Amino acid sequence: MKSRGVPFILVIILLCSIQVYADEGASTTCVVSGESTQDRVGCLDSDGDGWSDPDVNWNETMGADAFPNDANESRDLDGDGIGDVADEDMDGDLSPDDVDVWPEDSGIWSDTDGDGYADQGLHTQSDDCPFTYGKSRYRLQGCSDIDGDFIPDLYDSDADGDGIRNEQELAASNGTVQFDPYNAASTPLDSDKDTIPDVLDDDNDNDGWPDDVELDRGSDIYDKEETPFNLYFNSNTGFFYSGGLSGDSFSSEYDAESIEISLSALSEIVFEELVIPFLLVPIYFAIFFARRSEYKKCLAEIESAKSLKELIELESKVNLMVKEKKIKVYHGLVLRNALEENESKYKSLKRFSHEEE
Repeated sequence: MKSRGVPFILVIILLCSIQVYADEGASTTCVVSGESTQDRVGCLDSDGDGWSDPDVNWNETMGADAFPNDANESRDLDGDGIGDVADEDMDGDLSPDDVDVWPEDSGIWSDTDGDGYADQGLHTQSDDCPFTYGKSRYRLQGCSDIDGDFIPDLYDSDADGDGIRNEQELAASNGTVQFDPYNAASTPLDSDKDTIPDVLDDDNDNDGWPDDVELDRGSDIYDKEETPFNLYFNSNTGFFYSGGLSGDSFSSEYDAESIEISLSALSEIVFEELVIPFLLVPIYFAIFFARRSEYKKCLAEIESAKSLKELIELESKVNLMVKEKKIKVYHGLVLRNALEENESKYKSLKRFSHEEE
């Protein structure tokens, strides 16, 4: 037997149709029909200005015509009995409409800095910085926002929007260069674009190798593709060993805690730890022989001295040479002993001559 009930889908359609009809009726319910078109459609409009006359279902606060018999007026915003068209201060805030930035809002009327936010407080459109132009929206309204991200510069960690934080710009400054965190044109160099200025960045090419290690090994600190491992033979010549024999024991990524086994490390040991001392050996010998030569020359002068006065002059010369490190200290001691012996000899001769006289 067939069901006599109305199909469910038809019930839904019927209910929707009734609701649409009810909504349309609510917006056009009129006590008296007419030709209004603005606030309601098809209601009495005595002055023919498009706004319906007020009735028991519709008053001025809802949009009905405040002046139903005056075609030139339809609203009285401040309720002073003067229509808004004729009223020189329609919102009643004592600021004439021709200078009132918000002529229809009695709570605000002026904008000294011209940024779209009102000088008057206690309003959703109030300016937190009334004398400074700004378009900030978050935390503070109408304050300086150099980078246009709507965050006031006062609370913006990167005020000029150049990708470098304010404190890092200041830290990157020095005695001759001062970076301005409020000027996007004044930005410290950041080669690898990691938001850390080069002068503060330990790894300027972001290849994982610290700059000081790369500089020590001779690889380019600004080239991500060049590392100490691929400096030789255009191939990888090293690895880091972290212990054990698992798959993670060996790696080509820089790891200061692991043991480095590489041609680069070996070259550093050979050329820096061993070659430099070898190169200094000839210098050491040259200094040694130069001092020894000065020592022998002074000793010969002392032994060939002909007077006590000459020995005294040589003593001053020896003291100066020791001070200037032209001879070793122990050379100076030997020379002083030689001076004392020769001075004693001349003093004895002088005393002997006096006794004979």
